[in-house]
Amino acid sequence: MKHPFPAVPACTPEASSTARVRAPLARCIALAVLPLLALGAPARAESTLSETFVRPGANAAAGSATAAQETVTEELIRLLAERFALAPEDADRLIRRLRDEQAASAAKADTSVAAAARAQPPVADPKGRVRVVYIPESEKKRLRAEVRDEVLATAREENWAQPFSLPAWVKSMQLDGDVRLRQEFDYLDPSNSPQFINFQAVNAGSPLNTNPPVGQPLSFPVYNSTEDRQQPRYRARLGLLANVSDSFSVGFRFSTGNATNPVSTNQTLGNSFNKQSFVIDRAYMNYRPDESLSLWGGRMPNPWLSTELVWDEDLGFDGIALQHKRPWRESLVQHTTLGVFSLENTEFNYPSTSLQKGNSRDKWLLGAQTGVEWQFSDKLSVRSALAFYDFVDVEGELSSPCYAPATTISCDSDGSRPLFMQRGNTLFGLRDLVVLAPTDPTYQYFGLASEFRVLDLTTRIDRRLRNGQHLIVDADLAYNFGYDEGDVRKLVPVNNFGPCPAADPGCSPPFDGGNRAFLLNVLWGVPKIAERGQWNVFAGYRRLESDALVDAFTDSDFHLGGTNAKGYHLGGAYGIAHNAWLSARWLSATEVTGAPLAIDVLFLDLNARF
Repeated sequence: MKHPFPAVPACTPEASSTARVRAPLARCIALAVLPLLALGAPARAESTLSETFVRPGANAAAGSATAAQETVTEELIRLLAERFALAPEDADRLIRRLRDEQAASAAKADTSVAAAARAQPPVADPKGRVRVVYIPESEKKRLRAEVRDEVLATAREENWAQPFSLPAWVKSMQLDGDVRLRQEFDYLDPSNSPQFINFQAVNAGSPLNTNPPVGQPLSFPVYNSTEDRQQPRYRARLGLLANVSDSFSVGFRFSTGNATNPVSTNQTLGNSFNKQSFVIDRAYMNYRPDESLSLWGGRMPNPWLSTELVWDEDLGFDGIALQHKRPWRESLVQHTTLGVFSLENTEFNYPSTSLQKGNSRDKWLLGAQTGVEWQFSDKLSVRSALAFYDFVDVEGELSSPCYAPATTISCDSDGSRPLFMQRGNTLFGLRDLVVLAPTDPTYQYFGLASEFRVLDLTTRIDRRLRNGQHLIVDADLAYNFGYDEGDVRKLVPVNNFGPCPAADPGCSPPFDGGNRAFLLNVLWGVPKIAERGQWNVFAGYRRLESDALVDAFTDSDFHLGGTNAKGYHLGGAYGIAHNAWLSARWLSATEVTGAPLAIDVLFLDLNARF
């Protein structure tokens, strides 16, 4: 049937390539305009016919309605041009064409109505009633539905109904990332002892010969402990989270860093403009069967409620974790986390230089944590959790008697040495070396002297202040139940010695270790800077005895990483733009026991995230 309103011109491609590209966009204009015409045209037609037969001035009212419709249509075209869906010249051409067609249509309608009025003037009813022509509501609905269905069917067929819409698989993904530029200043006291062996370098390479030839000094890698350094550094991270379904997601994160240091994603600039490494920092799956339960697997972010006392902020966890939340009431939620993580997996061909392969000695972290989140009021909340971390087989094992006069010879306990460590933990020689002649080399590796079964209590008190500011107090207390001083002494440790008594200054220094650690930190301001003008300041103190924690995984900044350190830290941050801020930190630490080692570190950072 014939529609009671003008049809919209078809959006057919023109000869030029530009027109062919933008033809679907012209159809989008039709899609935007047609529903308005479909909804408005029947009503205007009825109004025009009615007013023609009832009162004078109907043509003026109809012209006003037409002008209003023209304004809306032109606005739609201009909006498409402003959003680069149409070229400006195409938008001007369409507006001119629309005005011409509307003017012609209005003139034709006026002529037709006038002719009809002259041919068939309204006949007055004897009782004064006037006959009015109108379109039934059912007919108007049918016409609207017909036009809508026709346009949508064409849109689906030609795929131009949603020109700016992204595919469903893109909508299910979330990207985030950050970049940090850092200038690091390391200040080392000139009175520090220069003899700090780099045991990480020894264990990662060839064993150390502790019996060099006569006349040659003992040669081993050592840490710089006396000369200041400056390091321009940066960190870049890019994360992707994909929601496979309502209950299943996968995540990736790439970052700067390397595959030998798990607690740092920094890259140091100044290597002759060579390119830097970009590594996989996270790769995990997350399954949430309901709101209270979450199962993680792969290389995941830190699942524990914790501070940097125990776990460095850049550390990832390899394994599986189960998290459960149980609300006891609206303001109190209990959470429980269980985890099994692989620390080290024995090399398949270990030892690679021997025909006889060694037994597998895999190392694991088994963890359990339970705690509560208590919202006392809108302005006060407390989170507290008690965790137990059992580090399975991380301690070193003394070998059976072993004759190893060359670096290529392996002993049966070499696999018990840690793949990575910072410094602070008590170490001992892993090999029970057999010496057949006084001049025989004695090549040695080193392992952890203590076991680690750590109980950790973490608490955060958060007091909300005005203008989005908070006063946050973090407290963390850790105790290693696996530490036994008597057992450590039997293994003949090679570090962490106390001072000799004043009466015997030339004595063999006695072992002096410990198994406790604590941290206290106070922050005032906006915890997470997001806007210009936001700020925070913080200060804290911590103390880590030698064997309270596994030094490989503690904060890599304080005392330049590891345990056997005590001191304070302070700093602040200030927002300079949306999601961009400046920050500064000062960390001052000395040794708890052993040879003097005082280290101060200053970080000046420019941060941005998206």
